[in-house]
Amino acid sequence: MKGYSKFCMPNSVFYGENSLAQLGEQVRAYGKKVLLISDRVMEKIGHVRSCKKILEDLNVSYAAYLDVNTEPTDLHVNEALNLCLREQCDVIIAIGGGSCIDAAKAVAVVATNGGYIGDFEGGKSPITEDPLPLIAIPTTAGTGSEVTNVTVITNTKEDIKMMIKHQAFLPKVAIVDPIFTISTPSQVTAATGIDALCHAVEAY
Repeated sequence: MKGYSKFCMPNSVFYGENSLAQLGEQVRAYGKKVLLISDRVMEKIGHVRSCKKILEDLNVSYAAYLDVNTEPTDLHVNEALNLCLREQCDVIIAIGGGSCIDAAKAVAVVATNGGYIGDFEGGKSPITEDPLPLIAIPTTAGTGSEVTNVTVITNTKEDIKMMIKHQAFLPKVAIVDPIFTISTPSQVTAATGIDALCHAVEAY
């Protein structure tokens, strides 16, 4: 008897021009207070402001952690987690590249399961509780993190990248609006496009 495979996706994937307009409805479906996770580049070019405005127009409270950088680490996860718990956030929005989304995935899982993100590497500790709902908004085409059940976080003490795979890391919602790619530098657009093409070729 042959084995079987399982293909998993977020509950909802909104894509196309103006799909960001779905953000408010999705937030209200999953929680009442948002933790927004992003980076300073997204803040500088206005993408964070776009999300904040939608939340403010709906009178949805939020806290923001904007210190993720190009390589998400356990320190970023811990800082964002502490903010999440302190502010009693019950839904997370990640906007940015794979680094921001990966950090948000880790926070969503640790917020409900406790411990350290590295505890879940290789199944060392079981993930028994549902994560906080995560809405992922990618701004590049490279990683596909918004639709995968994997997070990659650097262990700063041992200086190694931890690739952690579990169904709990899959976002609830992905919003893929091309408006976010317009401000991406041409070099990044080209590199992430080739990255996405390579994944497609591998799958084929």
